Amino acid sequence: MRSILFFLFAAFAFVACDTSNDDSNAARANSTVTVAYVGALEDGTVFDESDEATFPLNRTIPGFQNGVVGMEVGETKTFSVPPEQGYGSNPPPGSGIPPNATLIFEVTLLDVQ
Repeated sequence: MRSILFFLFAAFAFVACDTSNDDSNAARANSTVTVAYVGALEDGTVFDESDEATFPLNRTIPGFQNGVVGMEVGETKTFSVPPEQGYGSNPPPGSGIPPNATLIFEVTLLDVQ
């Protein structure tokens, strides 16, 4: 399955998160992370997933970054991303994400670089 997040990270850079945590196992806004994730719509339709993806966290959509910052390696978290912190009215073509969709992510943080 194509990684929608991977193709659009650069278009949605966002770096306004607290990075004061000294724990090197915790994700920070400027960390490069390796995660396993499932992205779904509110009705449960999966639009993207990966068993292992590595990328700079500050190049993701704002809501994804906000959800992952502060997670520790090995932690799994489920969070929702409102449209204004996701893709808004312009979702990626062919992604299966409708305009103004709330996105639900289940993310496991595998590593922080």
